[in-house]
Amino acid sequence: MKLRLWFSLVPFLLAAQDLPPLAITSPQEGDVLRGEVTITGSTAVVDFASAQLDFKYASDSGDSWFPLVTLNQPALDSPLYLWNTISITDGDYILRLSVTLTDGSFQEVTVPITIQNDAQVAEPTTASTPTPASGIGFQAPTPFLLAASPTPTEVQRPTPTLLPPNPASLNQTTILASLGRGALVILGLFIFSAIVLRLRNY
Repeated sequence: MKLRLWFSLVPFLLAAQDLPPLAITSPQEGDVLRGEVTITGSTAVVDFASAQLDFKYASDSGDSWFPLVTLNQPALDSPLYLWNTISITDGDYILRLSVTLTDGSFQEVTVPITIQNDAQVAEPTTASTPTPASGIGFQAPTPFLLAASPTPTEVQRPTPTLLPPNPASLNQTTILASLGRGALVILGLFIFSAIVLRLRNY
């Protein structure tokens, strides 16, 4: 019985030997992610202490990583995290799986991926083929109507508003009356002056 169990474990052990101790097995390089994506990988590194899964913008040349999950147990090609990419802006990113060892050092692997949730996938359109009509028939041309040109309408111009009369303006009658009164006043002054001179001579 033990021998049979041993032989059944041999393929699994051989497959495990082919897997790298630290790897992101899914998604792979260049994959386009949409919606919820299960990230799988291996962290079976000797002297394993902890592991962490992060991501950052591919255009970021710095070290600004955004943590997704921290793992306290080593894994062998198993699910590490269920990532909902809907809340992430579309673009190019880098996934990083890092393992911290008991001596304080660490190892890491990265995978470039693309998130594309907003872009619509174009669906192929099928061209409709006309169905041939049975028998001989007469097809009348489809009548079309010419749109009547709009009738030009007369543009109504605004009526000028009469200005109120200027209280300081003088008409011709007022001016002549003023001149007449002035002339009478001057004439009266001359007469008065003549009378005064005569009285002084006497």
